[in-house]
Amino acid sequence: MNSRIYTAVIALVFASLFLYYILFNRTRVEYYNLASHVSYVGNEECAYCHQDIYNSYLRTGMGRSFYKPNNQPPIEKFTPGNHIYDHKTNLYYEAIKDGKDYFQVEYRENEKGVRVHELKRKVDFIVGSGNNNRTYLTNVNGYIHEMPITWYSEKAMWDLSPGYENINMRFNRPIVEECMHCHNGYNSFEKFSVNRFTNKISEGISCERCHGPGQLHVQKHKSPTKRKNEDAIDRTIVNPAHLSADLQMDVCRQCHLQGEISVFKSGKSSTDFRPAMKLSAIKTVFIEDQLPKGDFRIASHGGRLSLSACFVKSNGGMTCTTCHNPHEPVQDRKRDYFNNQCLSCHQPQRLSKIESHSVQGDCVRCHMKQGATEDILHVNFTDHWIRKNIKVLNDSENKVLREREQPVNLIDFFDEKDDASDIRKGIAYVNFYENRHNDLSYLKKAVLLLNKGLERKPNHIEGNYNLARAFQLQGKNKKSIVLYKKVAQLDPNHMWSMYQLGRLYLDQDLQQSLSYLLRAINLNVDNAKVWKEYGDALLLTENIKEAQRAYNRAVKIDPYFATAYNKIGELEFYKNSDLETATFNFLKAIQYNPDHLFAMHNMANIAIIEKDFDAAEDYSKRVIANDPTFSASYGTLATVSLERGKKEEAKAFLYKLISLEPNNQQALSLLRGLNY
Repeated sequence: MNSRIYTAVIALVFASLFLYYILFNRTRVEYYNLASHVSYVGNEECAYCHQDIYNSYLRTGMGRSFYKPNNQPPIEKFTPGNHIYDHKTNLYYEAIKDGKDYFQVEYRENEKGVRVHELKRKVDFIVGSGNNNRTYLTNVNGYIHEMPITWYSEKAMWDLSPGYENINMRFNRPIVEECMHCHNGYNSFEKFSVNRFTNKISEGISCERCHGPGQLHVQKHKSPTKRKNEDAIDRTIVNPAHLSADLQMDVCRQCHLQGEISVFKSGKSSTDFRPAMKLSAIKTVFIEDQLPKGDFRIASHGGRLSLSACFVKSNGGMTCTTCHNPHEPVQDRKRDYFNNQCLSCHQPQRLSKIESHSVQGDCVRCHMKQGATEDILHVNFTDHWIRKNIKVLNDSENKVLREREQPVNLIDFFDEKDDASDIRKGIAYVNFYENRHNDLSYLKKAVLLLNKGLERKPNHIEGNYNLARAFQLQGKNKKSIVLYKKVAQLDPNHMWSMYQLGRLYLDQDLQQSLSYLLRAINLNVDNAKVWKEYGDALLLTENIKEAQRAYNRAVKIDPYFATAYNKIGELEFYKNSDLETATFNFLKAIQYNPDHLFAMHNMANIAIIEKDFDAAEDYSKRVIANDPTFSASYGTLATVSLERGKKEEAKAFLYKLISLEPNNQQALSLLRGLNY
């Protein structure tokens, strides 16, 4: 071979290899800020050098994703009397603005229109840019909860918060770590707390969410010895533009891939993901096997785009940033810009030959139609599944979808297989049962998958824990205890296993129960639920003083813990005969939970003692209205009727009580006396 030709061939080969590396192997760049010890520096450090970009970013939805009420101008209408009624709970809600502060008020009215319950809670944070909606959060001792009503911008209206139309969790829906991660910057999360954040809560999704921790980058560029152009790529910070298409997508998918359930891999959490990592190394995202389908969700962009023929056929040429600059508000880009992105592949001369097509048309409007999201009412969003012949659904159609009865089969979006795949899928079904659909078939699937996975990995901690949960949810407590004990042996610091063992032993072995609950407390001393359960165990051992201390500790941690207030009241009423203190605590319980049956029944009993028969009747009827099987209230009503001299009415209440408790000797004896 001619030497010149040979040299040219070699040069061409090397050039090709270099080009291949640049185009397809960019992910092999070693980014120094992926190391776990590299710390985050905050947006202020980024703004120091990138002020224009930062100012633009603050105008985006991500930049305005999480903030205090007084840090963004109000867009809501706070019209007096503009209340929302939840017919399922018979509760009204109203949003109020008082100076700089926002509040939500919950109340209930009786048949005469008299307000019989009122609870006012302060808004501490707002979630959402306001482009589509604003949802409100309340903070108590670092524990973050969602509030019942949301402002929906498109329709300029208040309504129940997303998901509350199915289950109204009032002020008690916890904002877990994964929720906070996608709506806000990096925050310190307290282990074993579910929803407690321990440091100063940041405001807005940070620059470092997409670029990785900035410590090394800041140090390098503030260093007086910094050399210019030392690398073609700055390895101290991730620029997603230098990543492969799939890893670029994963940067967006960390929040914009909304499946049915996400399950983190062993030892991982949301904060472990860093740009340039594979998202599948952190978690598995489960979607329905029924996809593709016409409905979509508000944060499903990454998954929906992946269904598009444009995306599939681009072979990595198309990503989220093909159309979106995350530093700029999407509203700043006009129709022509998006059209041009489409026309870069779809030749104008070919499109013009298609009937009904025009080069000057709106590609997005026809092929990425807006429609009602499946998971959030009153919100229309652009469906990122690019396709022909689109049918979008309205709110009422999506409501039917949400209420569907057919079983859901879950599949792994990333389709990755390893020794723990079945375990993660089993965990997904347990979570799906608890949080989405109360169908026992999901627990049966979970048990089969978890058992299969544990054959390969018998000491998988979360696998064993969730199998125990599945058995417990089915009432198979003996099997649960065995597995929870196994988890406790594998991980002596697994607080939730200790907690569940403490609860399960409450009816079997009080000393065991106390031991496990105390171990749980030592692992997390600020968990109100554990203190309440510990108080219950102490009470059963007749350790009244320590039980009272435990309940008081619970309400100190959570000042809205209705059940703990009721327990304190019962101790004061039945053990100490302190009616005044008991009344105070029972009323606290009812204030924070207007449907707390035991607290209302206890108040009825106090009313009997105080000869306030109207109050006793009112409380008892409120109990029965909530639960017609609450037998003790029929006994109270019988007593009220006898005090009023209404013998036949008293007998009717006693008959009802006995129908629920056939062996209630006191009621039987009283009825015999009345019939004598």
